[in-house]
Amino acid sequence: MTIDEINQRIKNSVANQVYVKGKETRYYILTFKYSENHYGVKLLDHHKEVESADINGRLDAAKQAGMRMLQRHFSSARISDITMVHYKDDRPSGMPWQKDSDEVLFELLKKIKSTDNNEWLGGKSDDMNKTVAKNRILYGPPGTGKTYNVITQALKILNPDVDSDLITDPARRDEAVQMYNRYIESNQVVFCTFHQSYSYEDFVEGIRFVKESEGYEVRDGVFKRICNAARAVVTNRRHTYDFDLSTTNFHKISLGNTKDANDDIYDYCIQNNQIAMGWGNHVDYSLCSNKDEIREKYFDFANDERKFGVDAVDRFKHGIDIGDIVIVSNGNIKARAIGKVTGEYEYDEEGVIDYHHFRSVEWLWVSKDDADIVPVERILIDKIFSQQAIYMLAKENLNIESLRELITGRNEQGTGESQFVIVIDEINRGNISKIFGELITLIEPDKRLGQKNEISVTLPYSGSKFTVPSNVHILGTMNTADRSIALLDTALRRRFEFIEMMPAYNVLPSDVEGLDVRLLLQTLNDRIEYLFDRDHVIGHAYFITEEPTLDFYISVMKQRIIPLLQEYFYDNWESIELVLGGAGKNEKDTEFLIIKKTVSAKQLFVHTSKLPEYEKTRYVIQTNPTLKALTRIYKQNGNADKQEAVE
Repeated sequence: MTIDEINQRIKNSVANQVYVKGKETRYYILTFKYSENHYGVKLLDHHKEVESADINGRLDAAKQAGMRMLQRHFSSARISDITMVHYKDDRPSGMPWQKDSDEVLFELLKKIKSTDNNEWLGGKSDDMNKTVAKNRILYGPPGTGKTYNVITQALKILNPDVDSDLITDPARRDEAVQMYNRYIESNQVVFCTFHQSYSYEDFVEGIRFVKESEGYEVRDGVFKRICNAARAVVTNRRHTYDFDLSTTNFHKISLGNTKDANDDIYDYCIQNNQIAMGWGNHVDYSLCSNKDEIREKYFDFANDERKFGVDAVDRFKHGIDIGDIVIVSNGNIKARAIGKVTGEYEYDEEGVIDYHHFRSVEWLWVSKDDADIVPVERILIDKIFSQQAIYMLAKENLNIESLRELITGRNEQGTGESQFVIVIDEINRGNISKIFGELITLIEPDKRLGQKNEISVTLPYSGSKFTVPSNVHILGTMNTADRSIALLDTALRRRFEFIEMMPAYNVLPSDVEGLDVRLLLQTLNDRIEYLFDRDHVIGHAYFITEEPTLDFYISVMKQRIIPLLQEYFYDNWESIELVLGGAGKNEKDTEFLIIKKTVSAKQLFVHTSKLPEYEKTRYVIQTNPTLKALTRIYKQNGNADKQEAVE
């Protein structure tokens, strides 16, 4: 049986509700088999379709996708409200629909780990009552691998089924980074750094001068853009289309004036499954078989001498094939609809709108309002839309993975809802109240889109309604040497889960030409914690290298650790001397990292009668320290006995 035939049977089943088995429930998840590794899924609410998708995978992947659809749209639904049924046309019983039990549904929910509250489970298990953390901050002293581990955390969020060995094995780090970069390219990960000058306008939205229009416009900030991208994945998809990139072309088209509040042309086209063009005026080009014929008729009858009009008509009539995809732009940096072309050129002399040239389309994705508009980053890579009314998009500029997900409903793994991650480096260095503004409440898990306490706000610049989707995750990093958690904004502390990252001594070597690097760092940190605090200990990243040598560690101590200690102790060299295990007396004393010299006024000046007679101490860094300068740090105290403990 063909896919079209199966789809027709499913359509009839939905119309006649023949999938109802036993007691009727509010929600139905329908899966239907096309082939061994190709399934379809539909979510119904009161027998009305809410969302559908194609799944490249087996039945279990289709089941999980259906459950994730339900969780997205109806997170408070109980097991007793759900029926999952599967269609297979060649069952021996002759009954194509088969129902899953509540126990199967419950086990499936546990498997995908998708609950945010106990209501979803109907109180069946205490293990699933935990709230899924949407906002996390990795915090710790400098050099403990916070930014390094952002990749690990992000991959776990973006692909829960990722190979654990991939993200834990240092030898596979390059592979993990490549996967992370692919998510960046598909705009599922964005990165920003907070600082003292970072503002709400950078993060959410603000008025910016736009060179293209030579005027000021409201421009979205990084957080609003990723929220719009995440929301665009699922909320407004009408149909799916598994396009073949080798034969399908993509075209940008404008429909009406985006600055017109009424926007009659766009609304008419969406409602009537058409695209329309104003170029060419009131002239029928149906009999024109090539561009030359269009040109002749255009200049004779269109009452328009602009040359681009000929190109526009030719592109609209001859440049777009049936099966191609058209993307309706909203200015230069957004798209508001995506459709599959289904019909040839048509001329309508008595058009309802001012346009007379049409082609039929099947709308795949349509925005409901400004908050749902797709950012251009989801369509193009490092490009924006041109102001031309119609043109073909170069395939090398297309964000194929992102487009495929928007159009087919499948992410890279072929199942479930895509997740999005915004990484905020140095989150504690920004003015949180100033940057987040009213959104500080919206990022709470239960206040997000589709959750039981959903909240929306009206943004001050654009005036549009805004919510934070549940599939957006915030990953922050925080250097405790800059500010401790105790000093962090209370509102931020309450809304984030904090993961402490301290030095990992076991990743360092225990013998490099006689130097125990593990014990060296542990001793330094024990002394820093005693003299200062644990927020200022030194991370293991300072000592990480692919080719460990004694010269490397000597260089690290001289060029990175000692300057860091100077910053910590405000040039209090007596404390630094305690941390480093003493100081030498002169430049020849190479068994110390620093040299302590005593200087009197008589040594420096000819006339000293007006100068105090006391001596001053001066410290300098040893130019050529030896192995003993480092080993003495941990051999001159009780830490020498810890060597076995840290190995």
